[in-house]
Amino acid sequence: MIEIIDKSKNYIVVYKPAGIPSQSDPSGDTDAMTLCSEQLRSMGEAEELFLIHRLDRVVGGLIVFARNKKTAADLSAQVSDRRLTKVYYAVVEGRAEGGTMRDFLYKDATLGKAFVTARKRAGVKEAELEYSVLDRTVSDGRELSLVKISLKTGRFHQIRAQFSSRKMPLVGDKKYGSRDAKAKMPALFATKLGFYCLGRAVEAARLPDLNSYPWSLFNEEIYR
Repeated sequence: MIEIIDKSKNYIVVYKPAGIPSQSDPSGDTDAMTLCSEQLRSMGEAEELFLIHRLDRVVGGLIVFARNKKTAADLSAQVSDRRLTKVYYAVVEGRAEGGTMRDFLYKDATLGKAFVTARKRAGVKEAELEYSVLDRTVSDGRELSLVKISLKTGRFHQIRAQFSSRKMPLVGDKKYGSRDAKAKMPALFATKLGFYCLGRAVEAARLPDLNSYPWSLFNEEIYR
């Protein structure tokens, strides 16, 4: 269900499939953190893990857990000062052009959704990302764009809300306006993580399933 990509005595990077929570939640469904702990226990290793960041349940890709309190504090600090880098692939509806998105985001806990607002007020946080367009195609009469995103801030549903606010919802993201009937999950994948551990740069990468829709609409070489 999950796959260990890289590990040391201080951290572990795993691939989390879409549809699995990052950590335990009210649903009671098995989560990536628990699955990772169980896998470590089966290998005869210490199973304690510390959450550093999350991926939405509907988003697949790479996530890092710390294996001790010292590393957890260090990685959390890297998240805060933006030294922990996160890169995503997404397929969005419409003709994306690339650039920087800066917005104010409000999280509506009741609706479980984020909204772009015109100004900063109580409960609103600044959100920023940069993205480039890797390719475009037409599917069922609709133009789609494959984009690569560098996340500068890690807000709730940030990528999904920011693209949707510009009338470019992620393919399959019905919560944020997609009308695509083929994709079972939003076309968003955490493809690369970068951070530092004991002064050493660590990078991990993983591609989405290029045989599945809508990733399969684009030439495999583009992802590499």
